[in-house]
Amino acid sequence: AVVCTLFCTHAFAAGDKPNVVLLFIDDLGYADTGPFGCKDIPTPNIDQLAKEGTVFTQTYVTNPPCCPSRCSLMMGMYGQKFGKYGMSRGLPIPKDKPTLAEFLRDNGYVTGQVGKWDIGYKEGPSSRGFMEVAEIPPRVDEKLARYLAKDKQGKPIWLTELDGDRLIEFVDRNREKPFFMYWSPLAVHSPHKDVPERLAARTTAPPERRKLGGGIVSVDDQVGRLLACLDGHGLREKTLIILSSDNGANPAEGGSSAPYRGGKGEGTQQVGWTLSPTIMSWPGIIPQGKRFEGLSCTLDFYATIAAAAGIPAPEHLNGVDLVPYLRGEKEGSPHE
Repeated sequence: AVVCTLFCTHAFAAGDKPNVVLLFIDDLGYADTGPFGCKDIPTPNIDQLAKEGTVFTQTYVTNPPCCPSRCSLMMGMYGQKFGKYGMSRGLPIPKDKPTLAEFLRDNGYVTGQVGKWDIGYKEGPSSRGFMEVAEIPPRVDEKLARYLAKDKQGKPIWLTELDGDRLIEFVDRNREKPFFMYWSPLAVHSPHKDVPERLAARTTAPPERRKLGGGIVSVDDQVGRLLACLDGHGLREKTLIILSSDNGANPAEGGSSAPYRGGKGEGTQQVGWTLSPTIMSWPGIIPQGKRFEGLSCTLDFYATIAAAAGIPAPEHLNGVDLVPYLRGEKEGSPHE
């Protein structure tokens, strides 16, 4: 009934499914973008996304770091339910339950993935539901220059910008059909020592976080390109965008979880490593310019996307559809 209510109030034709873009950033700190109080790293495009959607102040991962967080995201369930208690990178995700990508692929979506996977050693994204998977580009120096990749002509290119190119190409190529893009760049994982000065110079961050700031600026640029691309194709109101992070900040590079303590590498048992800055935007459906204080989790994204698409969710999900809470159709927190 909730799904019917949502779609009956929107100018969708019967049977239309919204596009979904899930922007899952690596180690993005809670306090390192404008909507969450950052003052020294400009993020005008993420700010715009927040104005066109709802900011979540209490969205958590099931458990950090990257691998278990991403497994729970893709399965929509607690990793502990299939033996995922820690990093356990060699542990595969369940084969008897559909990933988010498999679920959407089997229900008429074109599914694409760009960037980091880190969900089991033996299973790549193409084996778990993604129809279009961007190749991992060669690096200029595999050991020293993590983010300096080579373009098709062999020239150095900042990896986040190359990932942005592939994001836009996917939207352009699939604009006539419902699509799901899981954009999970390596950004803003450490290290950032090779960040171009043209990016770092756009921040007013102190030296200890200036290079990280340049990496975040680059992510923001790609968000801006996405919004412009969707607007250009008349798809903005037909697209659910979710921006989040696989876990909290890396204090070693100046990342901030303020006002909370902790983060990656130090203070890992504190809130700052588990709290993810999250924004959801879908003009006409999700309230704009609001802040949601209820407890939520990244494993809720699967259930939310299923409801948005109007498709019955798989029984294995532990998450809930968040949209009714944002619209005031349900009260309280989605979780205890």
